[in-house]
Amino acid sequence: MESHIEISKLLLQKEKLRVTPARLELLQILQQKSPAAVTFSTIQNACSKTDRVTLYRTIQTFMDNGVIHKAYQNEEETYYALCSHNCSSEAHFHNHLHFKCTSCQQVTCEYLLEEVKIVLPNFQIHKAEIGVEGTCSRCY
Repeated sequence: MESHIEISKLLLQKEKLRVTPARLELLQILQQKSPAAVTFSTIQNACSKTDRVTLYRTIQTFMDNGVIHKAYQNEEETYYALCSHNCSSEAHFHNHLHFKCTSCQQVTCEYLLEEVKIVLPNFQIHKAEIGVEGTCSRCY
């Protein structure tokens, strides 16, 4: 069985991204929490060897290359999660919604049993983001 570091290296190579300590460290943090999203402050605290500018650039590079996505954002915090294998630098393909538990504060990517169809007359929709808040199955 391959280690998380080896999987991270393969992912970076697949996306034609250089393997750097900051990138490996960020991927490790996100993989450990998956399928939950991770707050920026948690990432920043865990990446103690990486300065804030490098961390922001790494996050942006990962979002630009379909490695991670912004799962949830409010006034206090931004949450990031790993993308599925369908995402790329051209487009993110997320067939899920983001659920934030109001009890434990965890944000997860949840897949729907049925596809949500949004139709707006005289509009062309390129992207839709659905955020749902409530109580998760662990806290219910």
